[in-house]
Amino acid sequence: MRFLLISDTHGRLGVIDELADRVRSDAVVHAGDLGFFDDGSFERLSDRELRLHVVHSDLPRTERDRILALSRNDMIRTAREHRLLGAFQSFLEGIESFHVPVYAIWGNHEDKDVVERLFHGDVTVTNLHILHQRHGCRVGPAIIYGLGGNVLPGSKMVQRPIAGGGGKMWSTLSQFSDLVETVETDADPAMVRIFVSHVSPGKEPFVELIGVRTGADFTVSGHMGAPASMVWNPFAVSTIEEAEKRLREGFDTVRKTCLDSAKTDASWVVETLDFIGRVPEDTIDLGKGVKAPRWYRRMTHINLPDAHVGYAVLDIDKTGSKLQTFLK
Repeated sequence: MRFLLISDTHGRLGVIDELADRVRSDAVVHAGDLGFFDDGSFERLSDRELRLHVVHSDLPRTERDRILALSRNDMIRTAREHRLLGAFQSFLEGIESFHVPVYAIWGNHEDKDVVERLFHGDVTVTNLHILHQRHGCRVGPAIIYGLGGNVLPGSKMVQRPIAGGGGKMWSTLSQFSDLVETVETDADPAMVRIFVSHVSPGKEPFVELIGVRTGADFTVSGHMGAPASMVWNPFAVSTIEEAEKRLREGFDTVRKTCLDSAKTDASWVVETLDFIGRVPEDTIDLGKGVKAPRWYRRMTHINLPDAHVGYAVLDIDKTGSKLQTFLK
């Protein structure tokens, strides 16, 4: 089965079908910042987010500068005329649809109101499947699961889902805990596990810990604005001791910052983190009597660039898997 791996389309959704058709993929895995906005999102954006959508648009520099000098109301009116939040409204209305199934998390630049309606099933889009802490998808030989939003240890992480506002979203401890429980309950040990996170496990050790905790074979992420797809696994970049230390220190950092912010919820934070932090003890033989944690040798990380820069293709069949990365 062939998966197109893509991220950070930011509302420019035509590229999804374009690339899916080009590589003849059976399904698409999207690592967030898809562009979950509707016609009402403009009024819900913070001033900063509104300006960012203007700054990062494809408009000529002179037009961007002109819009940025307008009042908020005039900026919204002009941004709406230029459709600067992208094409998702057309998908909500059924005017457009995806050619193949798309399995997506939300990113950190999304409209929380739109995401909540998708999460609760109040609105649906043909061939779009939202991955979240309570819902993974079995797709051919793989189970795809994930959680979107930014990773911001501290007061934001101890909020309850779904967290965000003003055009920004972030992940919470309760979501990570629910995700781990969902995978434990639903994942077949024989299936390839694909963990989708908006934030790269290379940037945030806590995200790598979630991959470890859920037995991921692959992690797929975006967000970082890398100039190309970056592919690595812990074995390729560090010793066993270094890899384990990174996980431990990353976990301790999250524990400390969350407990410092938790106040009356401190016992819940401790209980939740204790559950998340139960690293699997299964090992593999590296040869010459050396054993290593399975995740250290087998978990592969794929951090994707923005969609207009590049993408990856993952083939999985009975004989194994093959990964290709591409620059556009």
